Amino acid sequence: MNFESLIEVKDVSFSYLNKQIYKNLSLSIPKGKITAILGPSGTGKTTILRLIGAQLVPDKGEILFDGINVHSLRRKQLYKLRERMSMLFQSGALFADMTVFENVAFPLREHTNLSEDLLADVVLMNLEAVGMRHAANLYPSELSGGMARRAALARSIALDPDLVMYDEPFVGQDPITKGVLVKLISDINKSLGKTSIVVTHDVKEILEIAHYVYILAEGSVLGQGTPEEILNSTDPRVNQFIRGDFDGPYAYKLKGEDNYIEEL
Repeated sequence: MNFESLIEVKDVSFSYLNKQIYKNLSLSIPKGKITAILGPSGTGKTTILRLIGAQLVPDKGEILFDGINVHSLRRKQLYKLRERMSMLFQSGALFADMTVFENVAFPLREHTNLSEDLLADVVLMNLEAVGMRHAANLYPSELSGGMARRAALARSIALDPDLVMYDEPFVGQDPITKGVLVKLISDINKSLGKTSIVVTHDVKEILEIAHYVYILAEGSVLGQGTPEEILNSTDPRVNQFIRGDFDGPYAYKLKGEDNYIEEL
């Protein structure tokens, strides 16, 4: 791969409740690109986002963000570094008692000293970017699922982070809303130059916009490459996941059966 990396995951192993989630995992996230992380349920895809954000600590190995080992930092240094990262949570995680405007303003109030006039301009600019300026004075309970996801996206880019991590951004959304979110992720990457990591099960949608793809399974990288390389893979395990075939190397498992891992 010929690209400059923003994130390097180096030989990382991680266990949870006596189950090994990753073993000697290594991957690189290219700067300014959209990287998709795919894989069967239970492979700990969301866990990799938590490890990058240092919410979890690996058993071994290291994770570098722009050359900085995130797990070697003191709390104050880590909090400062996290200003360069953001997360679009699967649930949206909007504050229910705040308007959309105040939700987007929250990180700006916490981490900057902007005047109220300038803060308002920044908030409205970010809401405009996701097509939500008209909903600035609404509360989360008054939003549709797609609108809530877009409001959460506006909040996630409010501090102009270098990295935006998306945890299942398309889950529970209708086809039209999925299309809107796909376009927004692509547009934000292109216009703002963000580095994006998208954890998702929605193969078709993410392959339309991703620059690079990792498929994780069995605690390591099962397949990697450009969307074209993934679609043309000769690995039957990669093909089964991409095509959604019932029959293949991966058999359907019920909770309690061997090799079942709770989604993290």
